[in-house]
Amino acid sequence: MKSKIPLLGAIGLLLSCQNLVLENRINCPSMLLFDIENADAFDGVNQVHVAAYSQSEQAFLTADTTAVTNIQDQSFYLKVKKMDAVMGYGIMGYEGARNQGNFEWVVNEGDNYVPLYRFAYSKVPAREESVLIPVEFVKDFTRVTVHFTHFDKFENARGRLPFRLSITGHTIGIDASSGIPVKGEFRYEPEEESSGTFRFIVPRQADHSLTMELYGIPELGQEEGLADSFNLWTLFREQADFSWEAKNLADVFIEFDYTEAKFRISVADWEKGDNLVFEI
Repeated sequence: MKSKIPLLGAIGLLLSCQNLVLENRINCPSMLLFDIENADAFDGVNQVHVAAYSQSEQAFLTADTTAVTNIQDQSFYLKVKKMDAVMGYGIMGYEGARNQGNFEWVVNEGDNYVPLYRFAYSKVPAREESVLIPVEFVKDFTRVTVHFTHFDKFENARGRLPFRLSITGHTIGIDASSGIPVKGEFRYEPEEESSGTFRFIVPRQADHSLTMELYGIPELGQEEGLADSFNLWTLFREQADFSWEAKNLADVFIEFDYTEAKFRISVADWEKGDNLVFEI
């Protein structure tokens, strides 16, 4: 007799959610499944955090984390109570960022930004037992590589650039639901990875303030303090292949001859590269 109890319980649950009586069906959950249209651009093991909210009140309903593969084979879903409409988002590459409020993902002042891809959905009816939601990841950040040529012309620099970099701006993250940049004080000092080369990440910008500042390093022969500054927002905007309003922001490489104040900027389209893999 004991072996029949789980079976009877399962039958009862099935009948409760498939009974034709409306009063019984209204309490059954709706399963939100997702189809990532550009999933092939990412490695299947990449982790995705997916959240759901009520459309009317934007009240949090549920969230969970899974891999791209699990989303695509539909073994992953979010279970919500039935309602007229739900909204939400999915994010990937968010490690190092923090959630601020319902939808905003931001970094602290002093931290580098993160390679955060996101998808969003809204006004999705959740009245059936399951609904498949088509979504697409977009890239709201730019990876920047700055390489200083002829840095060895500076006396007493000992094979290094005799300046430290500080990247400043007024954008600290993104609203994962709307894609609107989140305002705040951004300041990050990238390390010199190799002779004259620095790398950092910036989010889609809320204004024109993104700036690269150079500060002299006394022990390398330069006077201490701010030596120069350059508005990166303007430099990038002037490139034919770059737009801050693009659906997917491009990555940028800057070759900078500071001894002659010359720039050479190249832009890379992430969609034309290999599959993107994040070490989680």
